[in-house]
Amino acid sequence: MNELLAYLENWKSSKSKIFGAEGYDVSITDELGDSVKARYIEIAGNGLLARAALWESGSLVVEALDIETENQVLQKVFETPELWLLEDKLNWWLSEVATYER
Repeated sequence: MNELLAYLENWKSSKSKIFGAEGYDVSITDELGDSVKARYIEIAGNGLLARAALWESGSLVVEALDIETENQVLQKVFETPELWLLEDKLNWWLSEVATYER
């Protein structure tokens, strides 16, 4: 498995206390795709359904939808070819989810 894609499990584990304390339901898919591999993370909590898609190239798309209104409240695209950059962007995404207010 690609190093970036494999890192998602480490990131999820490192945030397990936060996820538990906030009551977030977090899931990560297995590696998907044929020619280009990708994995997806989903966080449900704080009135949001937040999703991130990471491709083996390091392209990361994060978004969040307000569950009640179904409005998109966040969508960003990043290039994260290095682990420290991927972690930085995932942490930013999590902080946006955690601080969301309707």
